[in-house]
Amino acid sequence: MRKSMKNENCKTTNGKWFLLICALFLASCTSSSEGLGVYPKAVGASDEGFTIQSLRTIATAEVQLKATHGSYGDFDALTQAGFLDIRFASQTPNLKGYRYTIRASDSDFVVNADPQTTETQPTTGVRHLYLDSSDNVIHVNSTRPASKDDPVL
Repeated sequence: MRKSMKNENCKTTNGKWFLLICALFLASCTSSSEGLGVYPKAVGASDEGFTIQSLRTIATAEVQLKATHGSYGDFDALTQAGFLDIRFASQTPNLKGYRYTIRASDSDFVVNADPQTTETQPTTGVRHLYLDSSDNVIHVNSTRPASKDDPVL
């Protein structure tokens, strides 16, 4: 009988410690200025990093298309030529919370990637990105679609 009373006391004590630790963790998350909001910010930063790399990939694909077909192209032309994968097969693909647009001609191209929250992608980056064929440098703007006149990344 003594053993079972001791086991019950240990279970009760362990349960109280567990609840205390959980309560302290939740209190630290909600009282912190960042709290649980850090996760969406981290995802947004990751989405932006993916988008920056995608812009570089798009620029490379455009150069390959120009070399093989004599002109730059839109997303459909780039995917049909096999220079971009199927995720970009759209007039304005939306990947990782960014909407991509291309304006292309025989002699130049411009690509924008703008944050866009959708029903399936609620977390996104916050900066608008721009890249063109003249210098392959990414420009950023935090309030509106970026252009050549905005600061370099």
